[in-house]
Amino acid sequence: MSLAQRLAWLEVVSTLAILSAVMLTSVPPEGIGGMGVTSATAAAAAQILPRFFIIMGICFVCFYFCDLYNFEDPHDFGDLFGRLCRALGWSALLLATTYVVFPTTIVRGNFVSHALMLLLVAVLLIRSVVYSMAKRAPFSERVLIMGVGTLATVIADQIRTRPDLAVRLIGVLSDGGTATTLSAPRLGRYDDVADVVRRHRPDRIIVAMPDRRSHLPVTQLLACRVRGVRIEDGPQVLERFTRRLAVESLTPSALIFGDGFRVTRAQLLVKRVMSVAIAIVALVLTAPFMAVVALGITLESRGPVFFVQERVGLHGRLFRLVKFRTMRVLDARETDTVLRDNRSRVTRLGAVLRRYRLDEIPQFINILRGDMSLVGPRPEMAENVATFSTVIPYYNLRHEVRPGLTGWAQVRAGYSMSVEEVTRKLCYDLYYIKHMCAQFDLRILFDTVKFVLSGKRPG
Repeated sequence: MSLAQRLAWLEVVSTLAILSAVMLTSVPPEGIGGMGVTSATAAAAAQILPRFFIIMGICFVCFYFCDLYNFEDPHDFGDLFGRLCRALGWSALLLATTYVVFPTTIVRGNFVSHALMLLLVAVLLIRSVVYSMAKRAPFSERVLIMGVGTLATVIADQIRTRPDLAVRLIGVLSDGGTATTLSAPRLGRYDDVADVVRRHRPDRIIVAMPDRRSHLPVTQLLACRVRGVRIEDGPQVLERFTRRLAVESLTPSALIFGDGFRVTRAQLLVKRVMSVAIAIVALVLTAPFMAVVALGITLESRGPVFFVQERVGLHGRLFRLVKFRTMRVLDARETDTVLRDNRSRVTRLGAVLRRYRLDEIPQFINILRGDMSLVGPRPEMAENVATFSTVIPYYNLRHEVRPGLTGWAQVRAGYSMSVEEVTRKLCYDLYYIKHMCAQFDLRILFDTVKFVLSGKRPG
């Protein structure tokens, strides 16, 4: 279990303990008698439990939407304090609203305020202590990196900026160049790895060499491995740290013989049933909203309500993707400059729909038709696919699964314009395909809801 997972469980347990202690103070004194539990206590407990779960659920939801459970992107103390205050403020507002609407479901305000104040102190204290301990021995692992290329630099940056990893970089081995870009001392050459291990005693060695064929010191690494030092492959480490595949460092053999990409027919059936069920419910619930949006689009600018465009789907087959129209229809007199500058054509309603991704609601129809899934790589236009597949390695692998209404790349990298950004999104798409499962889909859906409600773009 990683430090982030332990920290999450520690905060969950502390939240439960605080809420339980505060809720128990609301038990009337006459409800406890002698050495046993009286009927009054049982009745009080029956009243407390529903209230407890309501308060706990509201607090957890507010913490989640304020990004307090994202341990991969640690915040400084001021930012953490601000997020905590926002989360607890929203919790208090929702609890107060619940108390007004359902007076019997929430305990008195003083108990709730005490619980929220204790939560504020507990979370700040837990994170401060855990993160400070994570940077010190013996709570952190000592790591040695072999290589100073792009892969090594990204891994070193992750180690330096992520205390949740509980890893310390003690140095770098390289035959050429310097280690200044990695903010770590150069301890020797590749062939010195055995001596460096004896002198500095790392717990792990991360092999991130750009060229291994003629430079990898196999004999020395085997000796280190026998001594108990863990040897890890750089691309796999980066995948674990960032939850994306390092496309630029991947080899076909790593994809063919590595773990992952294990999807059974039963899993695909569950995924399809879940997508169809959610699409039906979503279309029913959003039907009145879609009617209002359709009316607004018609009143604001001439043209059709829906924008239909061919996209590349499963196994490279083309399908017609449906969205709400968010741009003005071009006149024949409009210049090429206007044609190229799509931003000037976005309507006021279209800007709002795009910001909250509401223009994509009609794609639930594509899900019902079997063109798309609820979660998966976003479908691209055929001309973009033709371009990207020639310059980005493994790009066509994303077409081996159904495209999705949302995806791992959408909640981690946001929108893309350049080849570099598309490559970064592909790294997340391939990670999703490699680890695809129902639990992963649910996490992506929750993250999507968080970004839609906040109106913020990830990345």
